[in-house]
Amino acid sequence: MRYPGNMKTLRVAWSSTHQEFLITDSYYFSILAKESQKNGIVIEEVPVFTELFCYDVVIFNYPEKPFNKEEIELIKKSVVEEGKRVLFTAHFQNKDNVAKICSKVSRHFGLLVLPEEVFDDVNHIADDPYIVPTSRVFTYNNGVKEVVFPYSAPLELLDEAKVILRGMETTITRKGKTSPVLVAEKNFPSGGSFALSGSCIFWDNYSITKADNLRFALNLIKGPLK
Repeated sequence: MRYPGNMKTLRVAWSSTHQEFLITDSYYFSILAKESQKNGIVIEEVPVFTELFCYDVVIFNYPEKPFNKEEIELIKKSVVEEGKRVLFTAHFQNKDNVAKICSKVSRHFGLLVLPEEVFDDVNHIADDPYIVPTSRVFTYNNGVKEVVFPYSAPLELLDEAKVILRGMETTITRKGKTSPVLVAEKNFPSGGSFALSGSCIFWDNYSITKADNLRFALNLIKGPLK
């Protein structure tokens, strides 16, 4: 399938293998699904783990079911050796144990989701200190000046990795760290990459209409230009 203007189609697997929030839930993700297709991105919900890696990009959006050793090894191989792009998203306060579940995988790429929260008493929207905007978008920022990032956990970098998004100086964690990392990525010579987001709802139907969230979400899915 090709789109107008000879736009190359990007095939994305949205996992339903680990009790994730699902792209087919139109109440939350109809805008992302529709706008992705307009931009040459076809997102398909995939229920079989091994079939995920037939796609260019694999998304695990708020996985509530832990990954076993064999699954983690397959993720590592697909990224490091086969040049796949894999994206995990989490949530604040280790809700449903998701921070721990994501970290069990992401630590193999030098990244962790911390089991706490990000908030900003000065710079927030909707009278909610957990819905924080930031202009500190370091990459995937073509057409992006500001991103609204709700209910995020902070990330920790264990190894050299690329910071994609940080909070502003007024944004802090419960432990008092300022300007926490919100999205980060590890790239490999194969062309593969592993991206980790502290929020799983920055691209839902509420958030994606705020600031430049839609463009940021599409840029993040597409990944590095090859």
